[in-house]
Amino acid sequence: MDDDDRIPLSTKTGDDGTTGLLFGGRVSKTDAVIEVIGAVDEAVATLGLARALLADDELAAAVLGLQRGLFVAAADAAASPRARDQLRPGVSLVTVEMTAEVEDSIDRLLDERPLRPAFVVPGANPPSAALDVARTRLRTAERRLVAAREAGAEVSDALLSYVNRASDLVYVLARAAAGPGEEASSHADDGAAGERRPAVAESAARGDGQATR
Repeated sequence: MDDDDRIPLSTKTGDDGTTGLLFGGRVSKTDAVIEVIGAVDEAVATLGLARALLADDELAAAVLGLQRGLFVAAADAAASPRARDQLRPGVSLVTVEMTAEVEDSIDRLLDERPLRPAFVVPGANPPSAALDVARTRLRTAERRLVAAREAGAEVSDALLSYVNRASDLVYVLARAAAGPGEEASSHADDGAAGERRPAVAESAARGDGQATR
């Protein structure tokens, strides 16, 4: 590769505390939209750690697919409001079909590996622990998406739904990676913990206080 073909690591344009949006425009690095992109980036990186640790090819493939989808989500969030007509569905624009694919993956995994009716304690093994960290990163991204929209940013319903479902999928992936020996928050799955519906138990484990989907 010639020197002229190399992509520079730093453009130095961000030295003033601003960063560029997709298709033009600059905002502060503390802008609500940039906080969203940062949270999504953290989730993608943590999913990469989980994927590197996973020995199950099916689960690893699901993680990779989700990482790619989150790149689309980040592009959608990062687009200049004046250039959203340049976004391409499934490439830089999140679609309802993308969310439907995530939901299909959730349903398929739950058919194969039903959730235990109990609150679980993350940390059964390295890949499941990494997935649970990624889940929390996605929940942060979702909250920051809502904050960005409330601050006036253009955040589509499709984008918000996708990130919400993505965190649900990561929760299910984490439970699948953990296997049947995962610790419950109580000493047994019966009693008060066992009486809770799986969706409620899952919700509490995610820490958002809401049922899935």
